[in-house]
Amino acid sequence: MNKTIGKREIKRVIFYTNSPRAFRTTLIGNLYETCQAYPTVLLSEKLDSETEIILQNKELFPKLENIVAVRQFTGEKKNLFSKNRCLFKLAKNIIQEHKPDIVISSSDTHSLFELYLTRFAKKAKALNISIQDTLVATESTQIARYIDLINVHLRFPNFLPLFIRLFLVKCRKYFGHFLYYWILPLIVGEMPFFGKSSYILRKGNSGMRDADYQIALSKRDYDILLKDGVPAEKLKILSHPLSRETKEFFEKVYFNQFKNQVKEKKVITLLLPEVELVFKRKDWSLISRKEIEKKWMETISLIKEILPDWDILIKPHPDFKNLPEIKKKLESISKNIKVTNPGEPVDKYIELADVVVGLPLSSSTALFTASLQCPEKPIISLDFHQEILGDVYKSFEGVEYVDNKKRFLDILKMVRENKYRKKQMINKTKPGLKEFSDTVEIIKYLFDKKNENI
Repeated sequence: MNKTIGKREIKRVIFYTNSPRAFRTTLIGNLYETCQAYPTVLLSEKLDSETEIILQNKELFPKLENIVAVRQFTGEKKNLFSKNRCLFKLAKNIIQEHKPDIVISSSDTHSLFELYLTRFAKKAKALNISIQDTLVATESTQIARYIDLINVHLRFPNFLPLFIRLFLVKCRKYFGHFLYYWILPLIVGEMPFFGKSSYILRKGNSGMRDADYQIALSKRDYDILLKDGVPAEKLKILSHPLSRETKEFFEKVYFNQFKNQVKEKKVITLLLPEVELVFKRKDWSLISRKEIEKKWMETISLIKEILPDWDILIKPHPDFKNLPEIKKKLESISKNIKVTNPGEPVDKYIELADVVVGLPLSSSTALFTASLQCPEKPIISLDFHQEILGDVYKSFEGVEYVDNKKRFLDILKMVRENKYRKKQMINKTKPGLKEFSDTVEIIKYLFDKKNENI
């Protein structure tokens, strides 16, 4: 891997972890590749102890120069204005001190720290690259409508007419946008964050602000980002590290410790989402949390009936609320059912499983990474009740999308009898789009392109 690009040399890369979950499942693979070739400073949230130990291994990360604590998501709780000032100062000092040639973040629109970081990097004439680290569920307009409806039902009393609640939700959103992108930067002496995208309004997407390039994980995500308004000239595709040779790194540091673990019984891992309300796709009618929990209970009972000798591990989303109550209900179904700690890494339970199932609302990035981590295993996304966002995995390679109980029963029976066979995955890269082999190659290509335009 040659780090010399034309007459210039990449002297330093700055790399931000974003959330600990997204870093462990995705971006650590990009960091690993980067650190084989380029001196790198990692801007890090508080990570799990296992990952922190891994990052100290110089054989794995030979060119990792330093780790700077950011703690945007994982630090002590502060009021928004104090947090804003701290993140502003930190981002500014990092760029001034380390003078990077390249800054790699997960987004140029989602978080305050990344907004400041990419702004100061742009002023310093560094190359800003944003790498997608979670699944793009669907177009932002669909997400916006979904979140608006949730807020309509949860934040305002039902006795208010629907049109009034919708109006109040929109007012609240625009105030939040104005506060986030205008007032907060003005308070610290910066110009507002002008731009066409807004995380608060769920408008546009990453790659529409200070990022020079937005890296998508697949053609599917590329197309969604394009529809959201990200300019085609900014979009590039680099597949997930688990789909490349870098998967060996993940196996070495994370997966292998669970691969050969002796199990008394076969295991099915169920991914339990955190959803307060969901809505039917047909008419956007409400499905309450109570109804959702009832459907979870019915589905898990069904699994237990078909696979009576299997252990059922239920992995709740890390943000799951009221866990003790639902844990008691679910574990009462059978002694073979165990609800795990939401804070534990999901890759452990994917590796331990013989089958992985996403319970409705099944739109979690974990199913996507599971399909890459263990492509040989049945990975199933359930959409029995045709919820909004419930069909994210429809026609998704590596994941079996199931929208009726009969089909699910048939699959479980085939699994039980060792007759289930996955469909062969086919590479569908868009014609005319350049394919990159790893993070080093795409950095080299984009940096070279920037130099040509100077």
